[in-house]
Amino acid sequence: YVNTMVGEDWYERYGIAVEGVVVRNPLTSLEIDLYMKMVPDGVSAERRNVVRYALASVGRIPYYWGGKPGNPGYMGNRFGVVVSPDADGRFLKGLDCSGWINWVYWSVTGNRLPYESTAGLAACGTPISRSELQPGDIILHTGTDAHVIMFLGWTEDGKIQCIHESSGLANNVCVSVRDANWHYYRKLVE
Repeated sequence: YVNTMVGEDWYERYGIAVEGVVVRNPLTSLEIDLYMKMVPDGVSAERRNVVRYALASVGRIPYYWGGKPGNPGYMGNRFGVVVSPDADGRFLKGLDCSGWINWVYWSVTGNRLPYESTAGLAACGTPISRSELQPGDIILHTGTDAHVIMFLGWTEDGKIQCIHESSGLANNVCVSVRDANWHYYRKLVE
């Protein structure tokens, strides 16, 4: 019976949308507002919207290696649906780090990025220097342990506060602090 229920399309059969189910503790609106204070005055409304949307996804989208978005927004992506376990035993449909970046930008701008892999994202947008980073820009490294994060701001000790889809302990979108002295810094919106 469990397998039958898990395999059903709950929206079609029961009219229940389970795609927005919270998997981890999401940020509260107060916490999002506090993080948004890191966004300097004068940045574009589009950039602000990218950062706010990314923050609103914290705790809502499980990490799933190779997970890419099928649609902008939450509907149609089936985040949190049980799927066959990946190599690390993760069994909830979600996104990987580059899939999450693509999904955030697609959801806010209405345009899908031309690449979905981390290596592909290294060719997107405009290259910038580390000192030019603004909230919403992406930082990435390629290779064996490829990863991409979204810049949020600088900590008092010069580290990077970021938002990212993490395969670590969070196993979800999270806000964290990293050195991230990586090779690629990219601006995707003005």
